[in-house]
Amino acid sequence: MKRRLSIALRVVISVVLLVLLFREHSFLKDILPRLGALARNWPWVLAGLGSALAGLLCGATRWFVLLRGYAPRLSWTTLARTEIVATFFNVSSLGVVGGDAYKIMSVSRRLPGQTAQVGVSLMLDHLTGFVAVGVLFFGCFASLWPRWEALGHDARLLLSGFSAFMAAGLAGLLLCWFMFKPRVLAWGVRSFPGVTGRRMFARFAARLAVVHDVIIALWRRALVSVIVSFAVYGAIFTTFYCALRSVDAVAPFADVMTAMPVVDAMAALPISVSGLGVRERTFEALLSSFAQVPEAACVSAAFVGWLFSVFWGLLGGVLFLRGGGKEGRT
Repeated sequence: MKRRLSIALRVVISVVLLVLLFREHSFLKDILPRLGALARNWPWVLAGLGSALAGLLCGATRWFVLLRGYAPRLSWTTLARTEIVATFFNVSSLGVVGGDAYKIMSVSRRLPGQTAQVGVSLMLDHLTGFVAVGVLFFGCFASLWPRWEALGHDARLLLSGFSAFMAAGLAGLLLCWFMFKPRVLAWGVRSFPGVTGRRMFARFAARLAVVHDVIIALWRRALVSVIVSFAVYGAIFTTFYCALRSVDAVAPFADVMTAMPVVDAMAALPISVSGLGVRERTFEALLSSFAQVPEAACVSAAFVGWLFSVFWGLLGGVLFLRGGGKEGRT
């Protein structure tokens, strides 16, 4: 019952946000002509599709680098296929089954008895991605800083909040890295038995201790994974730059790269279906302030950028159905 209510709430929020956006910007007068420009700007459409695919393939490469430590015989093509099929679940899922769940299920069936290692490698995959996004965001944000006072209130609020979130997250990772070293953890257990003895903390500590040990054992692979992550998110964020150009709008590339980590994080919040409505509103608030891009163009570009991912998600669905779901069962 709770799942159904959660799904229904997400659908309602997405519909309400899209309706409000289309009421604020007339769909027929403002949005539709922008979407009609896709046929004329087909080179940018192809570039956007190619960039979205490059992001998926680089994502498969990042996980491949980490998994090679556990499964040297697992092929890159297998992970690439899994990544594309997972996109189908990311796009189509209403909160019950997601791409990560499919990835773990699919790869674990190919590596019997190594489900925990697969889960830890995927967690490490996300952590290295988080580090890369933080470096990318703050690097691009530096180019925007001289214009800070000229930005709108909404844009400054979003950037300030996201900057605090990323700074706290990166600091938290460093703190966890120190706290969950075996010596420090043993000292904590002796000194604070009332806290460390709780079941919830014990589970959390055990998982992070495993991640710590994995990073120690695979630190070279983790470092390479961070480097690959720059290519992953560079390609994903470039997709939306191409989407912007495909709807007859122009913005500095650095501005798009600064906005996209915020947009991506907001769209990932579990409050709407596949980020619909939230993605468009956030992209509009930032790019209209950064580069004075028309608001209707921002909404259209964010929607088109999502459609580029949907295209590959549909291909993933076809691959999944043609394989009869083999990847999740063999």
